Amino acid sequence: MKDLVKLGKITKNQGNKGELRVAPYTDDLRRFELLESVYLVKPDQSEQSKKIIEDIWYHKSFVILKLQGIDDIGEALKYRNYEVMIKQDELLSLAEDEYYIDDLIGLEVILPDEKVLGKVLNILETKGTDILVVKNKNKEYMIPMSKEYIIEIDLENYIIYIDPVNKILDL
Repeated sequence: MKDLVKLGKITKNQGNKGELRVAPYTDDLRRFELLESVYLVKPDQSEQSKKIIEDIWYHKSFVILKLQGIDDIGEALKYRNYEVMIKQDELLSLAEDEYYIDDLIGLEVILPDEKVLGKVLNILETKGTDILVVKNKNKEYMIPMSKEYIIEIDLENYIIYIDPVNKILDL
C-alpha cells in the first residue's frame, strides 16, 4: 500500500444503486474524471480492493462514484469510511508551492533558532488557508499555511521551516 496515495474518503452511500459519496482530498474535483479505477482501502488498512469507475458526478462539494460491483445500498454501506486511493504514478503534477497532504504528514517543523517545534500530524483544510497541525511531546500547535508563517518546505530533507510571527505559537 506504500505506492498508494489518498484521494478522498467515502462518507456514505448516495442514492440506492450503490453510489458512494466521497469527501475529496484534492482541490480540483475534475481530478477524478481522469481515472479509470481506484483502490478502496479499509481504515485499518487490513483490506483493499481495486474497483473500476463506471460513472462519476458531483453533488455540492462531494464526488459521487459509481463503481463496478457495488450495485445497492447494502454493498455501498460496507465501504463507509474507506479511503479512496490511487497509485502514486497517477498523481498529477503540481504547480510551484503546491503539495500533496501525504507529503507533508510527518515532516519536522523547525523554528528560526533551529529548534524543532514538532512533527506535522495533520493538515486541516479550510475554505481559506489550510492549517498545519504540529505536535511535540507536550503540545499541539496550529499554524496557517501562509507565506507569512511558512518560510520553506524542504521535502527532500523532510523539514518545514516556519517563522511564528504575531505570537502564533501562544494561541
